[in-house]
Amino acid sequence: MPARTTPLRRLGRALGVVLAVAACGGGGGGGGGGGLGFASPPASLAPNSPTLSAVNVAFDHDQVAVPANTPFVLVFDNRDSVGHNVSIYHDAAYQQRVFLGSIFSGPSTRWYPVPALAPGTYSFRCDIHANMTGTIVAS
Repeated sequence: MPARTTPLRRLGRALGVVLAVAACGGGGGGGGGGGLGFASPPASLAPNSPTLSAVNVAFDHDQVAVPANTPFVLVFDNRDSVGHNVSIYHDAAYQQRVFLGSIFSGPSTRWYPVPALAPGTYSFRCDIHANMTGTIVAS
């Protein structure tokens, strides 16, 4: 005779699955989520991956070039002791997010796996510091 599954056991299993997915770093793309960012470089990191640094609550570049229609890893070096991230938006009004990078304090580096961007110009910013902005050109 099979063991009966109680509602409490089903809830426990569901909670376990949710916690396992969260621990794996889910979220990121679309319009929300918890953000992505790896604490060590991925094995497949391209030597010419785009880089961006935060220094004195400012980005070191206001424009970054990336290949269009190709996923890439954005190397983000936070040299400040305060939290920063990089989020990428399809529009200059920061309403249509296409990537959400995790927020972290420095000094530390994160490697952001960014999905392929169609050709065009995108806006990026630190979601904590409104003065930290720039553009990404995918071509």
